[in-house]
Amino acid sequence: MTAQAAQPAPVIKISTEDLPNDHRVSAMRDYLNETMQMEVSPLVADRPIQYAAALRLAPGAGWGTAFSSAVASTRTTRLVKDGSDDLILAMPDAPMTIEVPGREGMHVQPGDAILLSQAREMRVVLQETSRTWALRVPHRAIAQMVPRLGSAPVMAIRQGTPMLSLLRSYGGLLETDPLAGEAAQQLAARHLQEMMALVIGASADFREQAELGTVAAARLQMVRAEIAGHLGNTNLNLEWIAARQKVTPRHLQRLFACEGTSFSDVLRQARVAQARAMLEDPRNSGRSILSIALECGFPEASALNRAFRREYGLAPGEVRWGAQGK
Repeated sequence: MTAQAAQPAPVIKISTEDLPNDHRVSAMRDYLNETMQMEVSPLVADRPIQYAAALRLAPGAGWGTAFSSAVASTRTTRLVKDGSDDLILAMPDAPMTIEVPGREGMHVQPGDAILLSQAREMRVVLQETSRTWALRVPHRAIAQMVPRLGSAPVMAIRQGTPMLSLLRSYGGLLETDPLAGEAAQQLAARHLQEMMALVIGASADFREQAELGTVAAARLQMVRAEIAGHLGNTNLNLEWIAARQKVTPRHLQRLFACEGTSFSDVLRQARVAQARAMLEDPRNSGRSILSIALECGFPEASALNRAFRREYGLAPGEVRWGAQGK
């Protein structure tokens, strides 16, 4: 019997692009009712609404990016009665205003974030077309990590808050990861929960623990993604990656050392793996090994040959498509 492949994390998607204008508001309202339990209305009545979103779901977290024209989303008195007290951290790339009964309106600028509770009535106004990343987690999960959180918090989180940028980048990276299998999904959700707790004020003991576990794992995953995205850059180095991650080179060296490896080893292995994948692809059968070496960041074919033999015990030409059996 063949083992069943692990299923990727489910994604709920919507796009109004191909819908008639008079159907767009109702489609967006249905989507937000299902995913966020909020009502929606356009700010400009005679302007066609635009909305596209993809929400990734895992046990203990939901996250994703939504593109929307100017709208107001409301958590009404009726909807609050559903009993949900989930927390939502939203990061828009355009101005956003949050109106909560009994409080002065809160204004969020690009780069800022807002923490909201579904236990509260609220009105969220996107004043112009915006792309917003959001993370939703159960209140109980965060309350265990953040002292004095409160039952229904509303909190503005300003740009530059420690961990906010990493959380946003890591969440975006996870949107492209299939997260196949329950274990991968649970780990991703736990990482996002813990990073949200750090953003909004986790205890000192928890912060120290998370820095050694979740934050280190997230940082290394981001670094590996940076490496994979820039393999062709022959000048790719630890200092450049560290500057992109807003940490010191020494910090990254320590993270790699904890995994028993180094930046140079990870970079070499990534380049060799990419070269092998290209060599085994029949679409590259007519390309020279030199051209593949250069595309993967090796300065010459001999450099690829040395790294390839070290990693696989074979010459590059021995694994290319069509070479086997000749």
